[in-house]
Amino acid sequence: MTNIYVVRHGQTDYNVKNIYQGKTDISLNEVGIEQAKYTSKQFTNIKIDAILVSPLKRAIQTAYYISEVIKVPLTIEEGLIERSFGDMEGQPNKKECNIQMLSDYDKNYDIYNIEPIQDLFKRVYFCMDSVIERFKDKNIVLVTHGCVTQAIDCYFNGIPKNKDILSLSLKNCEVKKYTIQKEIDIEER
Repeated sequence: MTNIYVVRHGQTDYNVKNIYQGKTDISLNEVGIEQAKYTSKQFTNIKIDAILVSPLKRAIQTAYYISEVIKVPLTIEEGLIERSFGDMEGQPNKKECNIQMLSDYDKNYDIYNIEPIQDLFKRVYFCMDSVIERFKDKNIVLVTHGCVTQAIDCYFNGIPKNKDILSLSLKNCEVKKYTIQKEIDIEER
């Protein structure tokens, strides 16, 4: 049995201002640091074999606190990096370009140099296939970002019938556990 604990990074100033972060490499704010410290304590009595983390600072900082509690080193996992929001990074939603429309899997918008959602999902699915193969029958923590948490949920549960992908995003420092009881047939997806 494989247990995967998915953690979204702690709060940043961009989260507070409700602007696109994407691959912009910013740090946690004071609230985010406290969230990360609090979340790390949830792993105190769980045997974790590996911590895989996005290469962005906010995820690494969050993972650091988990690592300190459970004494397991961090490993950078490029496939867990946040979706690129291209020219929208550092900007708020706009009428012609907003997070609701960018989360429409079927329309797969390709505007403002933003990574199309289907490309994000392919990247995350490929990453998850690799992680599951490498860490079979292990307990692992993945520290990542909001859009990646959406794709991970769809990896395990499929795209929701109502197409509401946005609601699948974890809150800052929220943890969601996925358990794999049998081998996943990659060809079935």
